[in-house]
Amino acid sequence: MSKNYQALVPGRIFIGGADAIPELLEHEKIDIVYDLRAENTEGNYDYPRTHLQMYDKDSQQDESVEKALDEVAAAYESGKNIYFHCSTGRTRTGTLAVGTLLKLNQADNLEEAKAKAREVREVLNLDSQLITSLERIFPEKK
Repeated sequence: MSKNYQALVPGRIFIGGADAIPELLEHEKIDIVYDLRAENTEGNYDYPRTHLQMYDKDSQQDESVEKALDEVAAAYESGKNIYFHCSTGRTRTGTLAVGTLLKLNQADNLEEAKAKAREVREVLNLDSQLITSLERIFPEKK
């Protein structure tokens, strides 16, 4: 049976869409769930959730991507198991997956990070305007 979520970093960082959370929590030990959707701020959740909105097509785009990268890297470095998602697990999730691989030095450049992320989750949209933020955040890894 295939899962609706995937391991970006085996056993530690998982990615997917919002609809995969029940399945994920049933099968994995997750310490923090990052919700990347800009439009979902409130709600009652029965799991540890942090709203970490990423904006696209906005003046705050680079800042929001960099903040998300810093949060995920800090959680990872502190030993937490992480899941991050947007609505469908394609665009915002894809951007953060690629950026996370770069931030954690799991890829040497943007193209390698994109290839690794797409190998993990084929449906990622890695040609969005959000990806251009990664080019500005990691100019040395273009």
